[in-house]
Amino acid sequence: MKRLNHWLMGSLLSSVLATTLVSHSAIANDTQPDPLQLESCFVEGVSKQLQCGQLSVPENWQSPTGKNLDLNVIVANAISQSPQSDPLFLLMGGPGQAASELVPGLLKIFHSVREDRDLVFIDQRGTGKSNPLVCDEEDGDIYEVLSSDFNVEDAKKCIASFDVDLSQYNTNNAILDFDAVREALGYQQINLYGISYGSRAAMVYMREKPQALRSVILDGVVPPQVVVGPMGIEAQRAFDILVEQCNNNPACHELFPNFVSDYQKIRAQLELAPIKTMIDHPVTDKSIALNIDSKKFINTLRNMLYSVGRRELLPYVVSEFAKGNYKPFVGLMSQSEDSTGGMYVGLTFNILCNEDIPRAGKDLLAKDSANTFSGAHTFEVFSGICKHWPTFTAPANFGDKVVSSIPTMLLSGELDPVTPPSWGTMAAEGLSNSKHYVAKNAGHGLVTQTCAANMIGEYLDNLNFDDVDSSCLDKQPLPGFLLNNNSNLHVKETK
Repeated sequence: MKRLNHWLMGSLLSSVLATTLVSHSAIANDTQPDPLQLESCFVEGVSKQLQCGQLSVPENWQSPTGKNLDLNVIVANAISQSPQSDPLFLLMGGPGQAASELVPGLLKIFHSVREDRDLVFIDQRGTGKSNPLVCDEEDGDIYEVLSSDFNVEDAKKCIASFDVDLSQYNTNNAILDFDAVREALGYQQINLYGISYGSRAAMVYMREKPQALRSVILDGVVPPQVVVGPMGIEAQRAFDILVEQCNNNPACHELFPNFVSDYQKIRAQLELAPIKTMIDHPVTDKSIALNIDSKKFINTLRNMLYSVGRRELLPYVVSEFAKGNYKPFVGLMSQSEDSTGGMYVGLTFNILCNEDIPRAGKDLLAKDSANTFSGAHTFEVFSGICKHWPTFTAPANFGDKVVSSIPTMLLSGELDPVTPPSWGTMAAEGLSNSKHYVAKNAGHGLVTQTCAANMIGEYLDNLNFDDVDSSCLDKQPLPGFLLNNNSNLHVKETK
């Protein structure tokens, strides 16, 4: 599967092995035949059985008698013998992440919620086992690849391999799918958690099917009115915060006084000519070929900005790279490739090329391209491929502000390089019954880095923000900066 440096969390990825046995949904409607028959199954990374099934839905919801596709569904029933009737549906990011491949990590994160509520995971159409839009790649050593970005030739081969109506693989149809699963499982109302792109999908759900939703949690908020693609300004903002923190830390500033100038020098050099050299692998110590261009350099560092614990490595890595020591960077590149995991990039580009990129006007592009971290690189990755991607027309109101009184919790990380807190503030403008929580020492996806999952559990009980103890967000510590190649030598952040 093609891997893409995506704009959503990737730290929880885990593959799924489903072996079907016999059982049924605990909340199924007993008065009517259940079109979604759940059976006991084993999921890799989960010791106890869950419930798995498939629901057949129209590929084109406007032509329900036409071609169908099967949605992959996994239900983790509540632990309680008398669970609440409103489950938590989890919408993943990307676009292009498969919920089924994140189950083990999410069960750990939302263990307190599962005490009283079912957790429902649905592979969005085009991902996982829901008619995946898979783009294959040849095996190869990532260090020998000049640039890991999905390119135009990859896209053309990918498109040619699809036997589907790509115009039907969009966010609005995904919402119709999710709601069909809700009905098939017999849930009258659900609670909805969406992370990053999943938060956008959740907001479309709020617009299209409000009566089905008891509450919504948006984590790493992406309101529909934001155009995804030109995201250099957001990355620069997170990078600038890191630079300021290093400068305010005596040890970091003393050891890496040229952090910014080194970064800009490396970036400029790689724009002129990629580096091709032989290095010793940081793990195996075997000699390998390293080919690196500016895109790979920028993307690798940008990915490391997503979460605390990784971003603090950058001053040391950039300093060593500037000296000609590429081994720390190779270590980051390997870690980045492993952490981004599987992305169904056929769906990624199908959605972004049609729902976002066409809305990117000249003024927005000019403003974003002026950023000092990546220039126009982020948008160019998408725009180059989107010129060749099949088109469909998004609904006229797709980019409108979502206006709703559904109880909504919004979660943002101050250090987030892709969905900044200002996006959460923008989304909240239309949500009359909402509260926005910002963790000052967290990056992208609060449930993966903070106590946010416990806050969600507290909120779901009574939908009262006064019941939520958010003080734990302020207690979230930052790790120290890495000062040298001895990982035990860190220096704590100054307050």
